[in-house]
Amino acid sequence: MSFLFPAFLIGALAIGVPVMLHLWKGEAAPRVAFSDIRLLGKAPVLQTSRRRFRELLLLILRIAALLFLVLAFARPFFDVSGVLSRDLTVVALDRSFSMGGPEAFQRARAAATAAVVNAPPDHVVGLVVFDHQARVAYDATLDRSAVVARLADVTPGSGATRFAAAVDTAVEMFGSRVGRIVVVTDLQQTGWERTSDVAVPPGVVVEVSSVASSGANLAVTSMKADPRGISAVVFNSGTERSTIVSLHHDGRLLTTGEVLAPSGSTEVNLDVDLPSTGALQLTVDDSEGVPADDRRYLILDPPSPVAVGVVTNGGRIGSGAFYLERALSAGEGEHHFEVVAIGPDVVATRELSGLEVIVIIGTQGLTRAGREKVAAYAADGGGVMVVAGPTLEPRLVADIFGDELPLILEPVDAEVATSFSVVDPRHPIFYPFGGFVGTLGQVRVQRALRVVETPGTQVLARFEDGTAALAEYTVHQGRAVVFATDLNNDWNDFPRRPTFLPFVYELVQYLAADREEPRELTVTDVPFGLEPKPGPATLPGSGRRVVVNVDPRESETTGSSVDTFLSHVRFRESGERLRVAHPREATRESEQSYWWYAVLAMLLVLVTEAWLGRYSV
Repeated sequence: MSFLFPAFLIGALAIGVPVMLHLWKGEAAPRVAFSDIRLLGKAPVLQTSRRRFRELLLLILRIAALLFLVLAFARPFFDVSGVLSRDLTVVALDRSFSMGGPEAFQRARAAATAAVVNAPPDHVVGLVVFDHQARVAYDATLDRSAVVARLADVTPGSGATRFAAAVDTAVEMFGSRVGRIVVVTDLQQTGWERTSDVAVPPGVVVEVSSVASSGANLAVTSMKADPRGISAVVFNSGTERSTIVSLHHDGRLLTTGEVLAPSGSTEVNLDVDLPSTGALQLTVDDSEGVPADDRRYLILDPPSPVAVGVVTNGGRIGSGAFYLERALSAGEGEHHFEVVAIGPDVVATRELSGLEVIVIIGTQGLTRAGREKVAAYAADGGGVMVVAGPTLEPRLVADIFGDELPLILEPVDAEVATSFSVVDPRHPIFYPFGGFVGTLGQVRVQRALRVVETPGTQVLARFEDGTAALAEYTVHQGRAVVFATDLNNDWNDFPRRPTFLPFVYELVQYLAADREEPRELTVTDVPFGLEPKPGPATLPGSGRRVVVNVDPRESETTGSSVDTFLSHVRFRESGERLRVAHPREATRESEQSYWWYAVLAMLLVLVTEAWLGRYSV
């Protein structure tokens, strides 16, 4: 007999309670001799003996009731096949799209088949298949031919590689058994995320069967539309070669072209008149590499404008936000903004949920209720930008987020000409500048507020004296950015610089990114109800048209090493995780359902105990 939840057997210790109560109740009273009833001394003997027998029987029934209750919770079952008592070999087969090259998956299937067939003779075998998700394709069994037959039906998919999901799913099959996990994979470098280390129980060995391919691969890793046509990036993991690219709109061929693709990433431009709506598909001709990344999709439906609320004194753009409003109004395509002026005194009563970004320039009249509403907006995923200037009151700004966000601003009296430099050029705000990010240092700043750095401050740019020029804070689901000088030519000459317009664009777009509805998804991020495969799709519920693409990071065919893989695997300490039932145990127990018999037996015992208890008093 085995138990689905053996930890409940500890409850059997509760039988000590009725035993102790019985012993306490049965303690003999002191005997006192009375001469007048000496002749009646033998009369109650028979009655007393019967009572003791009845009490002993009641004790046994109460113990039995507790034991049946414990058995019901422990869920007993019988393993008639002997599968659950034997050691286990689980083969985890990688079916991510990087495994789909010519003959690559055939090699992987052959390696997985060999791992099943050559498993130790005393082992049962199971099969897990995985990409960004993992599932049990065949539970532990003695029939190895059935597992091999199931392997023949497995094909590569469109998902990315996630090793943690594979190992965790395999570990759940072991229960309390020992054995080994054999992972058959091409060792994709992106398979391990930063926090995706896994733990396996003692007695389980993890082995890796590498089927990495050194062949070349062409992939379309990005695509965007502009007024001249299509701009895309073609990635080549092999040596230089030429290829044909084709552009389709809703299944209709628009244009083709020959491209010379050197090793690495190459920008490809196709001059073509594009429709205003619909879905585009750009395809690269690649007979040597992975087919899943040979095409990429783009939706042409024009994006909705990004609603930007500018809090400025008087509720008018005026001089305080003139340059900011002009910069945002000049946007087209992806950078299409709708600027709404809001007075500080009406923030508390205005609906903010329709805004993607709030820019705070003026604070005169900003009430406590208004400050709390801005904080709630940011916590709910909104982006807030605080811009220093003559109309900004540092005390009120510091009070917006309270103790949850240590945003502290201090006025600086001295006027000193300075510039600022970018700390991290790879940040999404500055990455589009590329090699021109250094030109931001040409801005001359005469006045600024001092941002007091706290543990919650992420500095993105600094002035020459080392103080923060641009700082970012995380506010629950949203974010806040503080620019320590103004954007209106009062404290600096930034609006006269050519870098002003792209800086404002990228900063506001970055803050709005979390609230915008996506127009492009990866296979790994599709919501529930949407099929995880590349191509145009319609979001369930909203009916919004989107495109689904593969993860471009998966297109790199150079894998990592076995040692790198195993460095992410550690053994659990004893008692680190309670054992849970694996699928075969749960299935076997659900088929037998002996716990119902234990419950019925307990009820019968309780009825009998209640009936006998009536005559024990």
